[in-house]
Amino acid sequence: MSAHDWDEIPYTDRFNPALPWGYWLVAQGELDGLPPLTDHTGQRWRSVREYFWVSRLAMAPIPRDDVRNEELEFMLATLVSLDRRVIPTEERALDLFGSWDRSRHYLSWLAGQKLLMSQTVADPNAELSPEGHAVLLMLASTRSPDAAPLAIGLPTLKSFHGLGDTPDQEERDRLIAAQERATLHLQYRFGRKDIAGQPAIVLAGVGLGPNIPLTRVLWSISFADDYARDRMLFWLHERIDRWPDWGELAYRQGARALSERLMQLAFADRRIGGG
Repeated sequence: MSAHDWDEIPYTDRFNPALPWGYWLVAQGELDGLPPLTDHTGQRWRSVREYFWVSRLAMAPIPRDDVRNEELEFMLATLVSLDRRVIPTEERALDLFGSWDRSRHYLSWLAGQKLLMSQTVADPNAELSPEGHAVLLMLASTRSPDAAPLAIGLPTLKSFHGLGDTPDQEERDRLIAAQERATLHLQYRFGRKDIAGQPAIVLAGVGLGPNIPLTRVLWSISFADDYARDRMLFWLHERIDRWPDWGELAYRQGARALSERLMQLAFADRRIGGG
């Protein structure tokens, strides 16, 4: 069977879609101190990510892992936003891509790579294909220690879908406490705080500063009541994969830059005139 014929066989007929992409690689021996991975054709690779980048995506090799990982981290963020079905289309286009044009181009490319479900026309709300979900699992499982490893796609970070059921204060406290425990390892994290007797949300950055690394409050917003505060906090937790970028934005460009970004996202996908 030729390589082309092999690639034309549906992913679910070749591999187990419930496992991370690349699980079939075999580790044997050592290459420059690292265990080389051998694929089904006998070719060797230094890492699963290199194998995915070069063999599966047919992209030019990138010698530096950190540069290639930047591109794959972006892909991971995009796949997560599609998989969770929480982030509206316009908000994703604005926050991840900066424009509708880039969003359409990237999603069309993902569809061409068969990482999205088959579609007759480009669909900004397309679902992940079985292989796309396997790729998400692989990318989430192979993140570097410096990539603020979120438990993406795992039950520990199931998002709470808004306040449609209007949970009472005790229930909100329980949900928020569980979510806060899942974010303790993040360098940038949002949390509840009282400021001058008013309920508030603060963004703290851990280990910041060139001389003595400190925890610094980078941004804050106060509310008239606890319910309004918790409503925004749930909104933020639904977008937990964006916290590292939002934290860097506040740290590098200031609190105003983050406020402007959040305002833009809060009103994305809303129609003029209601609805």
